[in-house]
Amino acid sequence: MRTTVGGILLLGLGSALAAGCGDEPLGSAEGPPPVAGGTLLVTDDGRWAIASDPDRASIHVVDLERREALHRIELTAADEPGRGVEGADGRVHVVLRRSGEVLTLDPASGEVRERRAVCAAPRGIDVEPDTGGLVVACAEGLLVRLPASGGDRSVTTLEPDLRDVIALSGDRFFLSRFQSAELLLVEGGAIVERMRPPIAESIGFGSATQVPTVAWRTRAHPDGAIMVHQLSTSTQLGTLSVPSGQYYGGDCVTGVVRSAVTVFDAATGPRSAGISGASLVVDLVADESELHFAAASEPGNLLPLNGVRTMRSSMLAGSPACNTAIDPYPLSPSAAIAVALTPSGARVAQYRDPALLRVDGGMGVVDIPLPGGRVEHLGYSLFHEAAGSGATCASCHPEGGDDGHTWLFDIGARRTQTLRGGILQTAPFHWDGEVADVGAVMQGTFVGRMGGEMPRDYELESFGAWMDALPALPAPRIDAGSVDRGRAAFEGAGCADCHTGDRGTNNATTDVGTGGEFQVPALEELAYRAPYLHDGSAGSLADVILTHGRGGTLSDGERTDLEAYLRSR
Repeated sequence: MRTTVGGILLLGLGSALAAGCGDEPLGSAEGPPPVAGGTLLVTDDGRWAIASDPDRASIHVVDLERREALHRIELTAADEPGRGVEGADGRVHVVLRRSGEVLTLDPASGEVRERRAVCAAPRGIDVEPDTGGLVVACAEGLLVRLPASGGDRSVTTLEPDLRDVIALSGDRFFLSRFQSAELLLVEGGAIVERMRPPIAESIGFGSATQVPTVAWRTRAHPDGAIMVHQLSTSTQLGTLSVPSGQYYGGDCVTGVVRSAVTVFDAATGPRSAGISGASLVVDLVADESELHFAAASEPGNLLPLNGVRTMRSSMLAGSPACNTAIDPYPLSPSAAIAVALTPSGARVAQYRDPALLRVDGGMGVVDIPLPGGRVEHLGYSLFHEAAGSGATCASCHPEGGDDGHTWLFDIGARRTQTLRGGILQTAPFHWDGEVADVGAVMQGTFVGRMGGEMPRDYELESFGAWMDALPALPAPRIDAGSVDRGRAAFEGAGCADCHTGDRGTNNATTDVGTGGEFQVPALEELAYRAPYLHDGSAGSLADVILTHGRGGTLSDGERTDLEAYLRSR
């Protein structure tokens, strides 16, 4: 056990879950998937709560009138249930993030009516107000429209990293992008406007500038759309060359990454506020006067920053000021992963372990346990732990990937790298290859810079195993002929000399004229990882091909095919 503050027992890395302080990690190597948030839906009549539970490969149907869990729909780890939406007929549609399907169920009976294939990586879902059909935002960059019951889908290709979709009337949609926190307005299948939350100036570090990243959740709002996202420091933040040069501080005062909320108002422009007192905010819901947030961090060596928090809507201003006061929700049993409101205004929060819904309404606070048992896993807990800074590993590596951000250190710019696809095979770590193993990463970053406590050996073992089991995102479906031609161009241009093997890396450091000796990165998920190179200087794969290695010697057609091959990895 880690520490106690003010008489409250604070648990690090799931230490309490290892009661008796045994020497073995808890849970399988794969363990539960990283937190995604936004997994709770309350139906329009207030009768049912539908809670996706990727930790237990289940969807729960809860009777809110009787305050009890009614049905558990058991799935598999290959499904990963996510966002849900209610159709006009009262059926509920849930995206299955990993299997690439939409599941349709009847809340009253708990019966699964159908499963429809939709795309490689579905994320957001909504109902079109004009047709009653479904619309799904897919991470690979597709906007897929499905008739409410059966029929062929229609697909619009936009840009990768799509997250949430809000269907408007007149063939118009709001679409969020996960890493960049962009909000796209799409009309007639084309992007007509791009919006981002405002940059925060002078928040901690004296003159630091923080830019929007990682749009965890975007919902409809009476003024347009509301987004909970992160802000990440884009000015010089500290040193990587000193083994213990802490560059994180506490929460939003001096932390280099923090949570914020922005309303995109078509009439007045964006209104934002920083969210203090909460870490890793992954969901929100708004009523007329208040905003409610779900903070998914696991408790670390600070006072708890998890659970549900409430902010007055009037605190939204023109820029995301720091130290915004928020009122704590009733004492949180664990990390909250989703929040919703009933038509009567009761707040419903979903907690992951122990799994339960907490309802705060006219009957007072009621906890509704969800079946499936505990899912204790030390590796998962450490990855989501709020360290001394209030930041978590998941803050910069959301869902085990990356935030798309380029950080400025004393040694230069360094873009966040993804952890998915089998990270242990790429040791040594970091762009410069100067970090030998997971223990060195935790000592230098989690302890030395994030202000956490050094994990014990069995915790490190569980942490490494859990990360190493994170699957890469599925590649977009690309014309096979173009991929085959691109593979030939890849080999002909000598790319395979360094980008070799299943992962596409020889793990060596080399100088290819980009500013020094850098470790050869793996090639998975390239469709999702713009900008590219160690300093984020290449905005697209086309830019990488033109400037990297011998790609510039290829013909236009060969470069196009090579890009297709790289996107298909």
